[in-house]
Amino acid sequence: MNKLVIWAAGLAVVAAVGLSGSSPAEPEAAEHADGLCAQTQSDAAEAARAQNLALVDVVEEGRLVSKGTDASVQTFKVRTLAVYKGQLPAEAEISLPTDAANKLQAGGRYEVSVIGPDAGTWLARFTRAVPAGKTTEALAAHWKGEIGKNFVEPPCTDFTTAP
Repeated sequence: MNKLVIWAAGLAVVAAVGLSGSSPAEPEAAEHADGLCAQTQSDAAEAARAQNLALVDVVEEGRLVSKGTDASVQTFKVRTLAVYKGQLPAEAEISLPTDAANKLQAGGRYEVSVIGPDAGTWLARFTRAVPAGKTTEALAAHWKGEIGKNFVEPPCTDFTTAP
């Protein structure tokens, strides 16, 4: 129950505040769903905050999940190509607020930072499209370097406890 309240609270904040439309390194290339936290300002900050950081290939659009009259999330079935921090199963379902989901396309590769899972679905904190020429190895080296910076994130939590 507590996880459901936490997830619903995060989605309510996202729906109420809207999406920032920026990412750590490329201001107009990603979407954030930070719940109760301010968005990160750099890849080093995202690497510090991320629970699970991975490269995924979007296989197909999944179900649309209603979260009340004014909010919903779109799910996507993804294939995990590489994990840079944490874990993500080889095949996963990732959810994004509907506005952010409009930018994902089947067959596209994306860097994702996700929290969860909640009932088997991972909630994306940010997604960023990967250019066609960028290799998995180059991305791994980038994130290894960012994680190695040991960035200290100001106190923040993506979760809150139920009242």
